[in-house]
Amino acid sequence: MTSEAVDALFFSYYGDLDRWHNDGDETAAGTQFREGADQTLVGRIRRQSVRLDGKPHDFARFMSWVRQGDTRSWRQYDAYTPTHLSGAFYESLLGGQGFSVRHINYADRTVVEGLAERYEPTFVLFSVTMMIEIPTIMDGLQRVRRAWPGAKVIVGGFILSELERDLGPAEFQRVLQSLAADAFVITPQGEEAVLALLRAGPAALEGGALPNTWVAGKNGVYALSTERAEKGLSMDTSWVRWGSLDPADLYHTVHLRTARSCTFKCTFCSLFNVEGALAMATPETLRRELNELERLPGVRSIVFTDDTFNVPRPRFRELLAVLADFDFEWYCFFRCQFADRETVSLMRTAGCRGVFLGLEAVDDRMLSVMNKAATVDSYRRGLEQLNANDIFCHGNFIVGFPSDVPENAERIVEFVDQNGVDFFSVSPWFCAPSMTITEAREEYGLEGNYYNWKHNTMDSRQAIELEQQIIHQARVSSYVSQLSADTFWTELLLVANGFSVGEVKRATRAFSALAGDNHLSTELAASPRINDLRQLLMAHPMAAPAGRELRLT
Repeated sequence: MTSEAVDALFFSYYGDLDRWHNDGDETAAGTQFREGADQTLVGRIRRQSVRLDGKPHDFARFMSWVRQGDTRSWRQYDAYTPTHLSGAFYESLLGGQGFSVRHINYADRTVVEGLAERYEPTFVLFSVTMMIEIPTIMDGLQRVRRAWPGAKVIVGGFILSELERDLGPAEFQRVLQSLAADAFVITPQGEEAVLALLRAGPAALEGGALPNTWVAGKNGVYALSTERAEKGLSMDTSWVRWGSLDPADLYHTVHLRTARSCTFKCTFCSLFNVEGALAMATPETLRRELNELERLPGVRSIVFTDDTFNVPRPRFRELLAVLADFDFEWYCFFRCQFADRETVSLMRTAGCRGVFLGLEAVDDRMLSVMNKAATVDSYRRGLEQLNANDIFCHGNFIVGFPSDVPENAERIVEFVDQNGVDFFSVSPWFCAPSMTITEAREEYGLEGNYYNWKHNTMDSRQAIELEQQIIHQARVSSYVSQLSADTFWTELLLVANGFSVGEVKRATRAFSALAGDNHLSTELAASPRINDLRQLLMAHPMAAPAGRELRLT
């Protein structure tokens, strides 16, 4: 096969294929689990996934197995199947400047191997925006290096900005060296550095004065290319020109944004520190994007990735007026304490199907410590409006934040069952040093970081135990794991493929009920529960994934 020379390959996501069992690929057997009380990430994954004949299955692979008896169609049920914004954005931006860019929406080791024979890129642009685990990032970069040893590998994404803030200079340097890219663009934007690289070629890595970019020196030490900060591009000029993209590469559901960063300053979050001041596109810019999307065959659903889509509230009303002029269904991240009857009715009329609610706690004292600008009663009022308009809700909760107590975990289950939270997830608190709550370590007796911490009222081991206890307790709401089912992203994928909310609950409940145990596949396949689920999946065939990586021949 003759390879195509391109200016850049853009990877918007790389997944760990070998974490789970894959029929037809015996290269790896999936994650090996220890039995018993395992407080590690691997132990949490074991308790939140389904094992068939000892082989680990996440939600996507389990659905494929239920429907057809093997895991080969897992991509159809995978939450990362919709078209990612980062790749669409850069393909549009760089393509508009005359550069040849090929967006790889979803890569794994087999995809990289296949692409190696097809493309000869000058640059590989590797986004880690939707990735949080350093070992997976490292694996992806090592495979990219082997596939294209002559290409310059440039990495960017949120986790790098967070690590730069969290780690000391020496430790941060070690992380960069372990990842071993040619450069790391560490900024909420990155467009200026990437454009400069493609315009000047690989020589720009030496003395190119690239803003917010760490470049590898000949001695293997990384240094900032320049101290100058990035100027950045306006969101009103750099919106995605969807019409310039190949429709064959777009899934029927795409990611889109109208804002960057967040106006709130929750003490458990580092987003506003990392991404800076809130930047917003005008409603008219959204109209331009939707006009282009409307002309593309097959695109019918949108996921808005804005951290809080409904704030500022007057602007949200303007966005709803724009959306009402189109026929898209859409999903967003939403602050339900600001939901009123008129606005939520407008949301439904404008096509909203579901919202992600970062509720985090159902105790007013905890909400105050978190600086959530909300009360439990305001949550109840907002949920009442969302329920009345048939907009499904996913509630996200944190267990173990400073001053949290075990009794609050029970309140979470009561709250989601009594207040119309269709789906929910609970995670032990992750203590990143860049969170503002860490400035009050002495007040809360806080020691440690990440998933190894303790404070005056709880420690990380207790929080992980409470997470596990909650999984099977809800009777009305459906628990959807972050580690094995990707929470809201899986829920909206199924709804966008024609499932009702009740049917999504049936599927997610069946998975969660079996999670944590090993099952004989022959016995389980014949059980009434699995037969019922199989009939449901047969009634709703999933759309085939889209993406250039799937057109390797």
